[in-house]
Amino acid sequence: MEHALKTRMGLFGVLVALFLFNFAETWMEDMLKGSETFDRGYQIARAFDQLEGKIRFQNQAAPSMKAIGGFSLSYFLLFPVLLLGTAVALARRKQVRPFRVFTVTLTTNYLLSLPFFIFFPVPERWAYPGANATLWSDLLSTRLIEIIRPISGLDNCFPSVHVSFSIITLIVAYRYRLKYRHSIACLALSVALSTFALGIHWLPDIAMGSVMAVLAFGVATVVDRRYDEPEVEELPTVTETTMASAPLDLSKGNRVFISYRRERGSELARVVHSELERRGVPCFLDVDDLGAEHFDQRLLKEIESTTNFIVILSPGALDRCHTPGDWLRKEIGHAILMKRNIIPLLVDGFEFPKQKELPEELRELVRHNGVRYSHEYFSATFEKLFSFLDVD
Repeated sequence: MEHALKTRMGLFGVLVALFLFNFAETWMEDMLKGSETFDRGYQIARAFDQLEGKIRFQNQAAPSMKAIGGFSLSYFLLFPVLLLGTAVALARRKQVRPFRVFTVTLTTNYLLSLPFFIFFPVPERWAYPGANATLWSDLLSTRLIEIIRPISGLDNCFPSVHVSFSIITLIVAYRYRLKYRHSIACLALSVALSTFALGIHWLPDIAMGSVMAVLAFGVATVVDRRYDEPEVEELPTVTETTMASAPLDLSKGNRVFISYRRERGSELARVVHSELERRGVPCFLDVDDLGAEHFDQRLLKEIESTTNFIVILSPGALDRCHTPGDWLRKEIGHAILMKRNIIPLLVDGFEFPKQKELPEELRELVRHNGVRYSHEYFSATFEKLFSFLDVD
C-alpha cells in the first residue's frame, strides 16, 4: 500500500480498488445488517425529521421540469465527471503529491463513513414514509436512481458521500490551485445542493458529509508528510553558474521568475530558487548585477515567457520604487502589465505601504495574496508558496 502511494499508477489502482470495494460492500450490506440495525436507522431518520422541523416538500410548489433535470444532471452525471476530471488534472501535475492527497482523502473519507453505513443505516429522505417527500428524479425516469444502487445503498444516507466527495474536489482544487478551480467549486456546490433539492438527503447528511471531507483532508495531509522523496519527474537543478552565463533554455519550461532587491533579498532569492527547483518547478533567477540595455530587455522577455512571478519583499524593498529607472519597479510593473501570477514573498519586518503611496503601475501589487516567510516554519512556508503557483 505504501509503495502504491508513491506512483500515479499506484494511486489510480487505489481509486479503482476503492470503487470495487464499495461495490462489494453495498452488495453484501443486507447480509451484514439485522432487523435491529434497520430499526436503528429509521429511529435516526425520525430524529433527523424532527431536528429539521419536519420539512414537508408537498407543501411547496413542485419544481419545474427544467429544475428537476438540472439537479438530476448534477447528482447522477456531473458528480462522477467532476471526480474523474479532478483526478486526471491532478495526475498530470509534475508532482505526485496533489494526486496522492486527493486519493488518500477520498479513501479516508470512505473508511470513516463506512461504519455509519453498516451500523447506522439511515434511509434516504424520500424512502422514509414520515417525511412525505418525493424523489423528484423519478419524474424523469425511475432508472436514474436504480443505476447508482450498486454503489449507493438506499440506506447509505448518513453521511452524504456525494457531498463529501464534492467538497473534497473543491478543497483540493483550491489547495493546489487547479486552473479551473472556480468552476470546479461551482459544480461541486451544485452537486451538494442537488442532494437536498431532489429529496434524497437530510440536512444532517449534508452537514456531516462536509465535516467528513474536511477531516479526511486533514488526515491525508498528515499521511502525505511521510513521502518526502524527490519526484521522479523532477528536472535537473540548474546551477547558479549556468543561470548567470547561459541564455534561458525555453525547452526546460521555466515557470517562475524570481524578482528581488539585491541588497537584502539575494540570499533568500537563492533559497527560493533551490527549493522550487527541488520540487520540480523550473525557475529563472538573475544572479549577476548587469545593466546593459540588451540584458535589461532580456529580463522583461523572461517575465513574458514565465507564468509565475515571485517578488521577494524585504523591509524597505519598495522604498526606491519611485525612481523611474529602478529595476525592481520595472520588473513588478511589467509582471502586472503582462498579468502574470504574482506572489509576494514577505520577509519579517516588511509591510505594504498604502496603495496611493506607490507608483501607479505598482498599486495592484498590494491586492495580491502574499506568503509570509518564516525560518522557524521553513517547510510550511514553501508548501504554501508552492500551492500558490500555477504549475498546470
